[in-house]
Amino acid sequence: MSELGNWRRYLSEWGCGAVLTHEDQTLAAIRALRNAMSRVCHMNFEPLGNIDLSKDVLVDVVVGVPKPKEVHVNELIKEIPLNCTKRVKVVNGGLEAEGAYNEGLGRNVKVVIAVAYITIYVRTSCGDV
Repeated sequence: MSELGNWRRYLSEWGCGAVLTHEDQTLAAIRALRNAMSRVCHMNFEPLGNIDLSKDVLVDVVVGVPKPKEVHVNELIKEIPLNCTKRVKVVNGGLEAEGAYNEGLGRNVKVVIAVAYITIYVRTSCGDV
């Protein structure tokens, strides 16, 4: 990615999440992000050299949901546990499917399925990652 300059990709992972009962795009996106993060296993950044998390680590997230305009991006940003630069982009994607009948709504709810892809970038003095 040319716009990232001297940032180097450290690791990446994907995840999926679903809401079965109440058509919440943000919650599906959060579950997808949590699912991806749960499989990221980095012990620490020490082997990379003198890394300052707040300046030298970037977590880049892309989440696909059926209705991206309904997602509260700030809620996704809060889910990233590192004290670093965070970039979240929500795009059209994921899936909606017919779910169970909801008495209160008088109709079947839509199951909302989201997919997340996270990449962690680091900036090091040696440039080798």
